[in-house]
Amino acid sequence: MTQPSRAVFLSIALAMLASTALAQIAAEGTIRGYVKDEQGGVLPGVTLTATTPARSASFTAMTDADGFYRLINLPPGVYTIVSELAGFSKFERTGLEVRAELNIQVDVTMRIGSVSESIQVSGETPMLEVQKTVQAVNISGDFQRALPLSSRREWSDSLALTPGIMSRSTDQFGGEVYFLRGTENENHVVQIDGGDVGSFEQNWPGFFARLNTEAISDTQVKTAGVDAASPLAVGMVINIATPSGTNQLRGSAAAVYTAKAWNGDNNPGGTPVAARVFQPDVAVGGPVVKDRAWFFASMRYTDRSTGVSRDATLLGNLNALVPNFQPFDNQGHLKYYFVKGTTQLSPNHQMYGYVQRDANAEEASFQVDGANFEVSAPGGSAYTGRLTSVWGSRMTTRLLAGYNTKGVNPSFSVFDNHLGTGGPSRPVHPTAFISGGVVQGSGRIAVLDNIPSRNITPASKLTFSADMTYFHTGGRAGSHEIQIGTYLQPRLEARNTIYYSGGGFALEEVVLRDPANPAAGTIPFHRRYYSAPTEDSQRLLAHDNAVFVQDSWKPAPRLTINGGLRLDWVKNTNRIYDLVTLDDFIVGPRVGGTYVLDADQKDIVHASWGRVGDVPNSAYLDPTSPGGTTGGGTSKLAFRDEYSTSIDGVFDRVLQTPAAPRTNPNLRTDPNRQWPFVDELIAGYRRQLPGQVSVDVSFLRRDYKSRPALVEVNGIYDNDVFRGYRDESLNDIFLLTDNQWNWFIYQGLELTAAKRTTKAQLITTYTRAWQHVGGTWQPNDPASFIQPDAFPNDRGLGTIRGAGTNSLSGTADTRNPMWEKHQFRTGLSYSAPWGIQLGTSFSVQSGPYSGPIVTRLSAADPRFGPPTVTLSNGRVVSNPLATAIRFANADRGIGQIKAPNLKILNLRLGRNFVLGRRRFEAAFDTFNLLNAGSDQQFLNGGNQLFSANYAARPDGSFLGVNRQPPRSGQLTVRYMF
Repeated sequence: MTQPSRAVFLSIALAMLASTALAQIAAEGTIRGYVKDEQGGVLPGVTLTATTPARSASFTAMTDADGFYRLINLPPGVYTIVSELAGFSKFERTGLEVRAELNIQVDVTMRIGSVSESIQVSGETPMLEVQKTVQAVNISGDFQRALPLSSRREWSDSLALTPGIMSRSTDQFGGEVYFLRGTENENHVVQIDGGDVGSFEQNWPGFFARLNTEAISDTQVKTAGVDAASPLAVGMVINIATPSGTNQLRGSAAAVYTAKAWNGDNNPGGTPVAARVFQPDVAVGGPVVKDRAWFFASMRYTDRSTGVSRDATLLGNLNALVPNFQPFDNQGHLKYYFVKGTTQLSPNHQMYGYVQRDANAEEASFQVDGANFEVSAPGGSAYTGRLTSVWGSRMTTRLLAGYNTKGVNPSFSVFDNHLGTGGPSRPVHPTAFISGGVVQGSGRIAVLDNIPSRNITPASKLTFSADMTYFHTGGRAGSHEIQIGTYLQPRLEARNTIYYSGGGFALEEVVLRDPANPAAGTIPFHRRYYSAPTEDSQRLLAHDNAVFVQDSWKPAPRLTINGGLRLDWVKNTNRIYDLVTLDDFIVGPRVGGTYVLDADQKDIVHASWGRVGDVPNSAYLDPTSPGGTTGGGTSKLAFRDEYSTSIDGVFDRVLQTPAAPRTNPNLRTDPNRQWPFVDELIAGYRRQLPGQVSVDVSFLRRDYKSRPALVEVNGIYDNDVFRGYRDESLNDIFLLTDNQWNWFIYQGLELTAAKRTTKAQLITTYTRAWQHVGGTWQPNDPASFIQPDAFPNDRGLGTIRGAGTNSLSGTADTRNPMWEKHQFRTGLSYSAPWGIQLGTSFSVQSGPYSGPIVTRLSAADPRFGPPTVTLSNGRVVSNPLATAIRFANADRGIGQIKAPNLKILNLRLGRNFVLGRRRFEAAFDTFNLLNAGSDQQFLNGGNQLFSANYAARPDGSFLGVNRQPPRSGQLTVRYMF
């Protein structure tokens, strides 16, 4: 972006911030509709008042010249609407449920009569979004609390009911990770009451934003078709609505308990993910000043021990390699806090603010770790305040400010008692081989003594957002709901300090002397020495400043056309190198429409197209930093690699990598680099059926464009032969740019059904997905020289994080939990007679793919040059084309291994006891009732035909890792007053 255009953009954004206020990032819904007399004539000037037990304040609106009204800024709850006009009987509609960010239509017919007469009407609550084309699902707090979704009882459990989601347990401490239609776990936005509580470091839902489930009123999850006011994200946009307190003091106390003995065993000969949990929750809300100010507060304490999934082979390896090995669990003692205050400044002006805190350390060792030397402490604090104003019947404004300090590991003290032996990390491989002039292992089966490094990664995010919505009615052109606004994140910061193990001697890779007998000992074959024990590896300063405009135009009562434009200026500076890694102006147009097929708004078709940029986070803005999309990042220190080319423990080959100076010559940035985005097309049909049942059938297509790319530009290639480097003082020089050469394409058919009554609640969804990669190889990818025709792939495509430089590494494109063909999920709760409460959740999803299957030649092909090249300055460098690894099949999709399907059936049986105005609940949940035992991940080397970790065993079984948690039971009690 040029200097003049930056100045103009910033001036517009600041002007809009000064004059307008926040948009659809709030957590309220609306009720709208027409008021007519019995002959069908429109009635202007009708006063409508909405009240709910969830709030002490009431909400009013007046019909315009077309008889249309809008009750806006309604917090989730069940409402009664009263309509009044002189000469007509009072009309009262009860039992209307409002959900977070949902727009429902309720038309009113008034009868001539005295205003003292009252006509009460009850009926089914409209369930369909009538105005927007957004794909979204709402999960209320009471529904989530009634379901046996997971033993952890996190707010993010509700994401398991979201259409298009693929999920699995983490392989560290048992929480869930979520992937949407090909996205990664960090491509999401998490908001609480409209405030951004996600981390600039990594937006993992439920990991950087933790909340007591007593603090959930409603959660809306947008998965596609987001409007221009929504923050950038190619994944989910999640908004959690919390209670605000009323004039009556109310609260709850709850606890869950799982004994270790209540766990089954679905890992014969190994160790299951058996959990012990004690987790109390408390929440209270009430008045500060009656009718003017209210508070709500909640707190959670968690004492948890989670087993580490090891199969019999992994456990046998650890027993053989680690003297007196004893299986260990990952443990954590966690605390979450949330405090919120709300005040009604006047009938038309309301303000709230909250503080949320969740920084905690939890052990996080992996299956292959020989001791408990890994720990993680994600989270931090979030602060948000918002002012909402209504200016007459035509205009509303909102203003929000927020700040959060969500990062990972705030200080080195987090690692106390988890530092291993203090020496280097010693990954153990069953076999090793020479490729590209260096020795490589065939896949880790254990990690001994230590991990190579530990990271301290604080991060922060500052947000201001504002908008104005103006309602224009009348005229032949119909009505307009015009919204302009700005969304400013002027300061996004992340830092990373690396502490290398062994005082800089961080790594010693070893291989088994006898692959069939781990007890025979190991032989070292690769060592790495860093020139210093620590480095300040990342200092990023970024911003995302946006303006937007959009209009919901109703040219006819049944037709709504939505158009919007969002303009984001995203810039990032690597302050270690004084290097701008991105300076892009992102243009995000949206267009779509809804059409109501019938007069009672129960049949709706919708279609939309939009271009949506990805959420700014540090790993994508600077993929060369540790933790970036290259995986592990690029050290700025000098380091020395030593190899035993005969694999006999004698180190005869040394490769030196010089330190990167402050102006990093190893990295160049494309000044025209674009930020990643998705082009998205949606078409669907929604219908509300009798009995408070809704269905939605939709088709979606997403093209993931401009993923981060690192293109090697220093190598000299002559007729498919590597000749050396242009600048011989350096090895690889990478150009950080956007990938214009290939892109991921997702297509999916999604069916969703929901039911919500006082007795039963249901969400069920099925997704059928198809995916493939379009385009061709990235420049200078070794595969483009060696196997150019193997490019196609329609199974496991790899991660949208991008930035890969070598598709023939043997480990490329092996991260595939987001590329699964089928997904079915359902959650059902039912209130039976005598206070009996029943609940179930059931899910089946396809297993992920291995990524391209690779094999190994007995020796590198000499047509592509010798294993090493001696430069004119005497330095010896590895030949990237002298790899012995090859794709095993004609293209990368053929022959990929699919992990077993993941099946989970959970049940709940409970009872409610009503004690006057108080209530007590007790329930027992059973998780994984069938005690299924699917491995959810591949071992390192699971796609390599030559590896002992190859996933397809000769007997037809699957060799994997991260087995799903076994059958377990959990007691839940809850008291409400």
